Order: sequence, then C-alpha cells, then structure tokens
Amino acid sequence: MTRGGPRPPAMVPIMKRVSGCALTVIASLTVLAGLAVMPLLSESWEHERICEQNFDRVETALASFDVPDATPVGEPDRSCADTDDHHADISRSYRPTGQHGSREHAESFYRELASRNGWKLRSTDPPMCMTREDDGAEVSLEVSAEPDSYVVSASTWPC
Repeated sequence: MTRGGPRPPAMVPIMKRVSGCALTVIASLTVLAGLAVMPLLSESWEHERICEQNFDRVETALASFDVPDATPVGEPDRSCADTDDHHADISRSYRPTGQHGSREHAESFYRELASRNGWKLRSTDPPMCMTREDDGAEVSLEVSAEPDSYVVSASTWPC
C-alpha cells in the first residue's frame, strides 16, 4: 500500500462499521444527556410559570392601594426565589411627604384602605400585617417603618 493510494477493499467495510458505531454512541449519549437535563428545565419552567401567576395575584391585590403624601423610592423589588413553594413578593419603599407623612399616618391609611377592600388585619405589631384571599390563594400585606421611610410589601408568603 502506498501513501495516498487506494485502501485495501477489506478496510472500507470495517471503517464504515466503526464510524456507524461511533455515530450511534454519540447520538445515544446526546439523547441521554437531553433526558437528564429535561427534568431540570421542566422544573425551572414550572417555577417561572407559578411565580408569574403569584406575581399576578400580588399585583391584583395591590391594585386598590394608592399612596397619599408619599414619594416612591426606586423601583418595586420583585422576588420569587423559593423554588419549593414559589412564593412571590413585591415590595416598595416610600418617603413620606406633606403634612400627613408620618409613619402613624401611613399605617392608619393602609389599615383603613385595607379594611374597605376586603383585607383582614392580622397584626398591628410592627410590621403591621393584613391578608386577603385572591384567586384561591392568600396574599399578605405588610407595612413596616424605617427611620425616614416605610416599606409596603405584598406577598403570597403568610405573615
């Protein structure tokens, strides 16, 4: 046999079988890897779907609240890190302004508004907590004071 010359006829079928086996092994490993990853992807997609549903519940529950005499500080924080229970949380800080900008005024305002919109007061101890059922799930609302602001947090996590 010379370099670059034709291969002996007996080698061609062996090479075809080897390359065919190699392709079969590669395809099998690819399928197995895909099967191993699918539960993880499926769980991630399920978590995202449930979190979005819970965010919708929280946002619906918050729709009846307007904040008087307060300036929002930054954007709302959204969290749904609990991959077991998928609890969604939306919170936002406010800086009181105007003559009714005290912590007591904010708590009183939220307590009155909540009771008019079907919320039930669960605790007046800091942080004040109220709950309401929305689309079959309980949503909680907490109002907590900080030195120069207060935080309103709504969640599918019980308070």
